[in-house]
Amino acid sequence: MSRIRSNGTVQILFLAVLLLGCGKKASDEIDFGTFNKSVYSNQYFGLSVTVPDGWSVQDREAQARLTKAGSAAVAGDDKNLKAVLKASELHMVQLLTVFQHPLGTPVTFNPSFMGMAEMVRQLPGIQRGKDYQFQMKQTLASSQMKVSFPKETYTERIGGVDFDVMETQMGVRGIVVKQRYYSTIKKGYALSFVTSFTTDEEEASLKKALATVAFH
Repeated sequence: MSRIRSNGTVQILFLAVLLLGCGKKASDEIDFGTFNKSVYSNQYFGLSVTVPDGWSVQDREAQARLTKAGSAAVAGDDKNLKAVLKASELHMVQLLTVFQHPLGTPVTFNPSFMGMAEMVRQLPGIQRGKDYQFQMKQTLASSQMKVSFPKETYTERIGGVDFDVMETQMGVRGIVVKQRYYSTIKKGYALSFVTSFTTDEEEASLKKALATVAFH
């Protein structure tokens, strides 16, 4: 698996959650958000995030390419999972994707910070982030990715809002990639951030980015 594909895999893991059926597309309701210098803002969620200095912001075209590559990596030859991923795209909006280095930079691993939202208002059983993450875990278990879950879900307060946190680990190209999935339910959507890193130093940089999250 190439470095770009493994980075894309991190992104697609959120997409492979639920087959939500028909209805209004999420992109018809939520704005994708805007950047003003290093600050990302989203009017629908009243959300802002400050991107670390020097990090590489991906535009929508680049995000679409990563999604396609990640979908192929997760689903493999499983036609049913491919169908779930395809249907999920209608109900998912990718808000922002940033990497520490431009894609293709010759580094062992490229840490990332991503934000996305998936429509869940048709699913009354999903009341909080950990309910959404339970479905995510089931999908990960059925994918071709070998993902482990080192600890139970816990809660952190980010920008004055409670987010449930799911930790994962997986081996990629001989290294252990660690991820933190932060999810909360807001305005009928599962609003999520995901950080991906391999070292304590990388994790510290990503936590600084999370500390800038604000809801207005």
